[in-house]
Amino acid sequence: MISIIRIQSQEQKEWICNYLVSHKDKLQEGIEGKGQLLYLSNRAKHEDVSLFIHTIDTDALGDFITDHLNQIEHITSIWVISMIKPVFYPLPRDTKNMKRYSITLKVYPKKLKEIYQTIASATLEEGLKMAYIAYTCHLFGDCIQFSILAENEDILKKYVTEGVNKIPGVLKSTVNPIVKTWPLVSYDEWKKYSSKHGIVPSWDEESMINQFQE
Repeated sequence: MISIIRIQSQEQKEWICNYLVSHKDKLQEGIEGKGQLLYLSNRAKHEDVSLFIHTIDTDALGDFITDHLNQIEHITSIWVISMIKPVFYPLPRDTKNMKRYSITLKVYPKKLKEIYQTIASATLEEGLKMAYIAYTCHLFGDCIQFSILAENEDILKKYVTEGVNKIPGVLKSTVNPIVKTWPLVSYDEWKKYSSKHGIVPSWDEESMINQFQE
């Protein structure tokens, strides 16, 4: 299972980011054989950071949170979001000139599957690249999250306004710019791990790790 752990720290977000990145090896040791840290992202205008992690089960995730994350200074709260039926897309190797965004959707319940399939299979215009999509059900009504890389914000706004928001059943969209993303696993490590656990073969592409490099 792949989860997004939102880690909140009042006025200490940068410190938390730096701590998680600099202590990634020690944190990985805490779930060795039971999971793998994937990457860390920092959303603009939010007092939390997002740690993406794969674990073999909920017990391993719970132990990691209570034994390791909750022991870190300045952390005030943790929120766990499950990525259900995630789809990851191959991206170009060089994304230095593209900015990452996460988009969450509040949808009419009976249209959930149809909306997911529409976005997952959409052909995006030049300047946009889909990174992932998943059911998240992280708030009442907010059931889908996906990530897009865009060459500029105007192209993204046009896609969301004229494309996503007009899909029947979409009630509200929220766009969150990503300030920065840090990889917490090398390609070789991910290849070995994903092969062992049979995780989404389409994600096992070198570009899916290289895309995060600055």
